[in-house]
Amino acid sequence: MGLHISRIELQNFRNFQHLVIDNFPAHAVIVGENGVGKSNLLEAIRLVLDPSLPDARRLLREEDIFEGHPAGLSGGAEVTIVVDLQGYDDDDDAKGVLSTATVDFAPYTARLTYRFAPRTEIDTSAGPTVQVTGRPLTAQDYDFVVFAGASETNDVRRIRREVALRVLPALRDAEADLNNWRRNPLRDLLERLPLDPANLEATASAIATAVDQLTKDANVAKLEKHLTDRLQAMLGPRLAVEPTLGFASSQPDELIRAVRLFLDAARRTSITDTSLGSANVIYLGLLLEALSQQRLDEQFVATLIAVEEPEAHLHVSLQRHLFGYLLRSGPALILTTHSPHIAAVAPIRSFIVLRATQIGTVGASTAALPVTSEQAADLERYIDISRAEVLFASAVILVEGLAELYVLPALAAAAGFDLDSYGTVVASVHGTDFKPYRALLGPSGLNTPHVIITDGDAAPDKHDRREAGLKRGANLHPDPTHTEALLEQVQLLPDQGTAAYHTDRGPLAVTLESIGVYVGAQTLETDLCTLFGNEILQAFQELSSNTNAINEVRSGITNEQSPAPDPDIRKDMLKRISDLGKGRFAQRLAAHLCTVDLPARIRAAAQITDPDTPLDARALRRLGTASYLFLALDDISHKARGTSLLATRQTTTENSEPRGTDAAGQ
Repeated sequence: MGLHISRIELQNFRNFQHLVIDNFPAHAVIVGENGVGKSNLLEAIRLVLDPSLPDARRLLREEDIFEGHPAGLSGGAEVTIVVDLQGYDDDDDAKGVLSTATVDFAPYTARLTYRFAPRTEIDTSAGPTVQVTGRPLTAQDYDFVVFAGASETNDVRRIRREVALRVLPALRDAEADLNNWRRNPLRDLLERLPLDPANLEATASAIATAVDQLTKDANVAKLEKHLTDRLQAMLGPRLAVEPTLGFASSQPDELIRAVRLFLDAARRTSITDTSLGSANVIYLGLLLEALSQQRLDEQFVATLIAVEEPEAHLHVSLQRHLFGYLLRSGPALILTTHSPHIAAVAPIRSFIVLRATQIGTVGASTAALPVTSEQAADLERYIDISRAEVLFASAVILVEGLAELYVLPALAAAAGFDLDSYGTVVASVHGTDFKPYRALLGPSGLNTPHVIITDGDAAPDKHDRREAGLKRGANLHPDPTHTEALLEQVQLLPDQGTAAYHTDRGPLAVTLESIGVYVGAQTLETDLCTLFGNEILQAFQELSSNTNAINEVRSGITNEQSPAPDPDIRKDMLKRISDLGKGRFAQRLAAHLCTVDLPARIRAAAQITDPDTPLDARALRRLGTASYLFLALDDISHKARGTSLLATRQTTTENSEPRGTDAAGQ
């Protein structure tokens, strides 16, 4: 990748109190909720790099200062925007242009800074001091400077000419620009052509002949005369005009302005005949070609292009094809988008997620995602259109399969927790390898609050391997020494049928919960039997009329509610559910779960008779094999909405103040 933005730091600018993105991707896809500051981030980059931005735009106003600043513009707030550039180690031209801006050489790094602050007076004895006015400051008391490197005396204007930044705003009227010669990128392509003067003269002569032939038509001549008479009457003799009809100038040096882009060989379909989306793509293509030609002619050393919400008016298949190409080739490209279709084709290391907090918008980048190239490829295949929503989520619940996708939202709804309202997504990894997805959402990736829910698979499999869930969770621990210790403890667990099994297993599960991993007892369907046996049987009966199958499911539910479940009866029940399809069954079960009076069900199962006892994590832990599901939901509820899982539902059903504790106080 050539020269590109590698780091950005903003202080006190609009949404941002202090934003630092250390690993800014060369091809960057910026995502986040509405109002989080995606456009403001592009505007910050423009303040530093955009040569077309007038200085008047660089003089900020009150509304450009971070609203949480304690003093604000009137109290001397200072705005700084720092942009680092890398990728020019082998580019001698760029090294020359950026020589005054270079602050590091391994790799070569250039730094450009915008600073907006109160004007200063020079005191030869004490150096620059902030001007004291004795009154609240206004915008007129401020000035800005944009400089290269470490010294404010290093002029940045030449750099802005050589490092070309173009920002295309959202919902751009590309059709109007393509029909306006001054704004049409086709102009640059045509004007740099070495056209043959003799051919231009011949073309101009042919056009003049054609125009003369057209005006010989009596009706055209009549129209010209009518226009002449009317305008002369309106303007008088001092401002007389002579309107003449034609279809192009016959002056050779002006012929180039008459050239228009058509979309077919017969020149019948013009830009005005195409869709808004197609016009946007054509505009972008012309711009990229013009910038490419300028770079070949060494008019500048690099091109940076930023596009706001480019999905406007584009069909989803075109979004995927176009930006799948652009984000893997060509000049450095920055996109802001709400489109999961664009996110689905973006390189996994290209994302920047902006997230609103009480201290302003913060950001995270996936450029340094700690995964192998194979895992990165797996993640790119994983982030298809149906799963790209994890990139836009405020919080994520990672699960193994389709059944959890239906069941978890239903349980949350029964608890009064609408996942969608809080931007919380349940995402299936379609398997049990959570590592790359945890890396994607972790502190070295998107830094998105998340939990993992996985089956316990405690019973021995056909290879006599047991406690697969605990082992899976241990391998997700960020500290390898803890992983080894946990795996040793899992190996030492007594058999499931012994009295010491649950006593020894419980602390292991709690340890994994502390890192956001919630491990079940066996599998989702069997773990739900102790709390939702009736709902499981009802859902099955609605999908199957097979008496034997219904009886085996009924026996399986009773079996799971016993102290020592029979593994053969369990297998029979699970086979019957699998025959229906686990996803189909879970979908029907979810319809029953979301209508359950969950607080009452939990109080009964946890044997809580005092109505003032909060349904907090301590209570949820007493729900037997289903407890891990509710503990995970309680954890994500704290992360997403700052309250315990059943706090809202308790307030609604009991008309009392919730007194739950957070997950850390279990």
